[in-house]
Amino acid sequence: MSSKQRRFKQRSRAIMVVAIIVAVGLVVTGLVLAVTKWSSQAIEDPRALTIEITHGGKTEKVHPYRICDLFEKDSCTAIESNSQHIQLPPEETAELNVGSTVGSNAWAVQRFFADESVNSSTKKSPGEATTETIAGSAAVNGERTPLGVVEVSTALVGKNAAGEETTYGITWSIVNDHS
Repeated sequence: MSSKQRRFKQRSRAIMVVAIIVAVGLVVTGLVLAVTKWSSQAIEDPRALTIEITHGGKTEKVHPYRICDLFEKDSCTAIESNSQHIQLPPEETAELNVGSTVGSNAWAVQRFFADESVNSSTKKSPGEATTETIAGSAAVNGERTPLGVVEVSTALVGKNAAGEETTYGITWSIVNDHS
């Protein structure tokens, strides 16, 4: 084999390796863009987005209690009737499930007890979790203080009445009537 043929083969291999690397890079880039586009799609109706609370063997849907367009002044709407009322005894727990739409964003759970000194907040990073256990009471100086209200909140991209994308602050409220 002459040196000319060897150089031609080496050049052909180098071009093939570069072509394979470029093809793999394009496929990976396409997948990343598709996943990013899919995961950041705006929700059609933020008012219809529900979470779930499971307690005492039954699961209930919770609709948003408060919705705010974060780019419009005085745009918050509170829907008192959407506060979910449950009976959670002090010695029991409930399981909160926010689903993948909320769980793929940052979200927070605030717990309000009869004794304010034990009120707490838990923050979740995007993709970290979709569930949270809620206790019916908390310990204060050796005594149990009942849970009063749980609020779940997040900020999501949704579509407004004009069909344009905007960011909404959404809060769901769960009231413990057992206290």
